[in-house]
Amino acid sequence: MYNYRPIGIYSAKTMADEERDDRKKRDFFEDSVDDQQQKKKNVNLIIALEADGKAQFDDTYNTIWEVRHIPSFANYESFVDLAKRFHFKNIIIVHHGNAFSDHTYPDSTRVVLNANFLSILTKSYDNLPKKELISIDNQFFEDLRKETEKYFNGGLLLKEVKSYISLRLLFSQMLDNANFFSVACDEADDRDFLTELAKLTNKKMKIFANSNFTRIETSRYFPPTNPFVRDFGSILNEYLTLPSSWLSDDGWYYFDTASKKQIVTKKDLWLYSMHKSKIYDLFERKKNFTPSQVQKINDNQLYHSKKFEKAYIQHEGKAQYDLLITQIIKRNPELTPKKK
Repeated sequence: MYNYRPIGIYSAKTMADEERDDRKKRDFFEDSVDDQQQKKKNVNLIIALEADGKAQFDDTYNTIWEVRHIPSFANYESFVDLAKRFHFKNIIIVHHGNAFSDHTYPDSTRVVLNANFLSILTKSYDNLPKKELISIDNQFFEDLRKETEKYFNGGLLLKEVKSYISLRLLFSQMLDNANFFSVACDEADDRDFLTELAKLTNKKMKIFANSNFTRIETSRYFPPTNPFVRDFGSILNEYLTLPSSWLSDDGWYYFDTASKKQIVTKKDLWLYSMHKSKIYDLFERKKNFTPSQVQKINDNQLYHSKKFEKAYIQHEGKAQYDLLITQIIKRNPELTPKKK
């Protein structure tokens, strides 16, 4: 149902590692605060908590999203690095429901932030003197953890406190009229989760979650029998709910912070990687896909996959690949030319 492949603990580079390497090249932290602010870019961000989660985006032709692999929201420094470089127009978090760390982590390091924990942390945070979220020290983390003891027997754990601050820091760097997408395999019926997320910001934005189980990874084969292209594709450029996971006709819903209302869309979410003017659409559908919807998914997955392009050309030749792409564009004239 959750549509993922189990993976082990890995040593892939996190955002903090990448940022430290980048600092050495650019002497970033020798700049003044004003210079840092001027250099901040407005970007769309995807955070993948798992290594194979990021691998699927690496396979996708993408002109819209900055993709970062951060295996745990408890890695506060990674989010500080992000906040120092960017403002966010839109954010996607790809994770297992309410888990804010790699799902393969042992219980001792696994982070869960459900609606109840978010509520406790927000009340505790509001009780403390305010500090700049980008420069929280260990004493503040401990003070916040201790404050949670008023609302939760024994208090919440330090990893949960740090993850909350990381999440709050992300929201603080989002621009007005942004969108936040919680793309999670299982947080389907927890609408209070959206309400609690909305408390983290005073900006105008929409915060999305799914009333069904969301596809967070995909792996395709071509052709279906005796495939010569294996394990390609991503969750971008396709419907995010499988027919087998379509449990409610409510589809995706979102909390609108401007109106302070939850909106039920009764539609499925489609996230673009190369659209000229938008990052997502909400499409009407039923539990089972129509033939035209299946064709649309297949066309987009073939068109946007780097791995498919390389393997198809090796097997069939570039002329045949170009012919296939021409046919796909004819059926889908909205597709944007790929940049290599």
